[in-house]
Amino acid sequence: MNEIIEKGLEAILPVYIKDRGNCTSIYTNDGEIILEKAIRSVITNLCNFYHLDLKASNKTYGDLLTIKKNTPIPFTYDKIFIPIKTRKPIAKHDGAYGYVNMDSIKKFSKSKIDNNSLIYIGNNRVIEVYSKVSTIQRNINNGKIIKRLFKRNDLIREANNLYIAEDTLATKKDIAMVYREIMEIKKGL
Repeated sequence: MNEIIEKGLEAILPVYIKDRGNCTSIYTNDGEIILEKAIRSVITNLCNFYHLDLKASNKTYGDLLTIKKNTPIPFTYDKIFIPIKTRKPIAKHDGAYGYVNMDSIKKFSKSKIDNNSLIYIGNNRVIEVYSKVSTIQRNINNGKIIKRLFKRNDLIREANNLYIAEDTLATKKDIAMVYREIMEIKKGL
């Protein structure tokens, strides 16, 4: 997974491949990589890599944005992936939604087919999606809200006296805060 992430993630899309079934297409700055895993598995692996609790993230940001499903996934400040419907499922539990790095989107427009749209990302690649332009814009706006919250650290709600006791255990939240600070320092180097 590390090699793929180093190439720069632009989009993570579910695809059907004949004789292989449910797979995931990952667009990077260098090209396209096909993984023989379902998109849910790939997202779980990325969350593990970035130390992101997806369930907690969906709950927190879903509550803030007042949405129940398909919340953007904030792996890092500059890697916020917005959900986009990229295919029609043919079986139960098939993932219909892919995720596109909000910062990779150059433009989007209406397609000639029904309510479909086209998303243009790096290297002149085009992703056809089963969403209206207004839905794409709403998802981008939700991603921008999360990015602002992520930058300002508004979601860290803790009292200053939590760290007075010397022998207290670190929680997931404590570890996430330290990780976030390390990533900010790393960006500055």
